[in-house]
Amino acid sequence: RVWVLCLGDVRWLRNQVVAPLTEELVFRACMLPMLVPCTGPGPAVLACPLFFGVAHFHHVIEQLRF
Repeated sequence: RVWVLCLGDVRWLRNQVVAPLTEELVFRACMLPMLVPCTGPGPAVLACPLFFGVAHFHHVIEQLRF
């Protein structure tokens, strides 16, 4: 029943589904063209999530503060 309520809420869908997917796609679309010439395709695909995680590390610090 809770899932039905969540799926009907446009803000929940935006925050929990659409935003993470588009953020990940845009981040990879911007990072991979810069990483591939430096590292090659394989290492770039493996390193890209590490940069994504480091870019969002401030969320962990924010949670620890509050």
